[in-house]
Amino acid sequence: MSLPEAVGVVLKSFDISRERLAKVSDDIEKELISGLEHGSPKSSIAMLPSYVPALPDGSEVGKYVAIDLSGKNLRILLLELNGKGKEPNTTINNFIVPNAIMKGTGEQLFTFIVNCLQKFLKEFNLEDANLPIGFVFSYPCELLSIRSARLLWWTKGFDIQDCLQKDVVELLQEALELSMSTTGQIKAVMNDTVGQLASAAFKYGSECTIGVVIGYGCNSSYLEDTAKIKKFDPKVGNYSYDKMVVVTEWEEFGANGELADLLTPFDVEIDEASVHKGKQMIDKFTGALYLGELVRRILCQFIIDDLLFNGTSVEKLEFPESFPTKYISEILGEEDGSYTICRRICDELEVPNHGSNDYAVIRAVCHSVSARSAAIAAAAISALLRHLNQSNVKIGVGGALIQFHPTYHELLENALNMQAPLNVQWELVPADEGSAKGAAMIAAVAEKLKL
Repeated sequence: MSLPEAVGVVLKSFDISRERLAKVSDDIEKELISGLEHGSPKSSIAMLPSYVPALPDGSEVGKYVAIDLSGKNLRILLLELNGKGKEPNTTINNFIVPNAIMKGTGEQLFTFIVNCLQKFLKEFNLEDANLPIGFVFSYPCELLSIRSARLLWWTKGFDIQDCLQKDVVELLQEALELSMSTTGQIKAVMNDTVGQLASAAFKYGSECTIGVVIGYGCNSSYLEDTAKIKKFDPKVGNYSYDKMVVVTEWEEFGANGELADLLTPFDVEIDEASVHKGKQMIDKFTGALYLGELVRRILCQFIIDDLLFNGTSVEKLEFPESFPTKYISEILGEEDGSYTICRRICDELEVPNHGSNDYAVIRAVCHSVSARSAAIAAAAISALLRHLNQSNVKIGVGGALIQFHPTYHELLENALNMQAPLNVQWELVPADEGSAKGAAMIAAVAEKLKL
């Protein structure tokens, strides 16, 4: 089914040429190197040391807990590691962080986390077991040790001002001590990409040295030679290891206008409406926090231009966040020519009249924003592959888009086939166990190494 010409013109603005993507990737690589030497603000990519010196090798044993705060979801996991060659046992619970807490106070947030931990551990009679904890805190932090993380800024919709510049491990530890009824030792704090990299390395072996999360936002971590982190003084940091996991924080690339020519009018609207205007541009191009809203704004414009639903206004669609990113995943999960889910979604949105032509337009929009997201994510991954210069690399990819979007993995793989360096044998491996499992493993590594 051919789309109206005017629809095609709009969707073409989401195509990025191979040459332009190569420039994006080259620019990202330069910022990666600058970030290792200077950090931010001189580089838009902060390249934050994690103080994690090693990834799990399978020899770890014991019970460990992970607390994973990544976007609106709080995950708490109990992991029992059984040693080499034996599958670990995991139990995980998900809690939703209320919007009021996401924009409330630090005390409210950390009390909420500890209350959820207490409920979870109570199921196993482990409230007072004092288990080692890996804490995934997926927001830009300056790490001063493996157990100290000073919050630099919020992402993913959080905006709790009284936490800024504070050590989030101290805040969590204080909340734990105040609870009286729940104990635990915070062994390590990390970004979600570090946790995911750890779980992928555990599963896929030593060639897995890159972890990429494409969820609410997009970020990565990788195993670097400590000597290449030129801004880091091992003596001052009391660090004696040859390797260290680095968190890129590449979502900030574009803050200096490097991607301005790629912004469509819809992207500009999303940036204007965001909590952090002009920041986290990679997130806004790629992340699940924004893709559904991007589709909604395009569809609303198509209605105004009489290109969708015969120009009939749809009241529900006029409200921000009324077209969640999960709709994209559902729509693209159907075979070509089948529109059962798209019809259901139109009914949910109370569209007065809709038909197959409308469904074809909606699906095309969903595909275009997804393909652009994958292309930009691939540009960033390619930059990291060139920098790492490892002949064989497994890239652990996870996050909501990888896990739930039915075509995203293929889109990302296709984009990487066009962009990745030819001298590197790379493989995308699904890190769908997620960052929580890896965080518990990093806690085990920290205990094993007596960190």
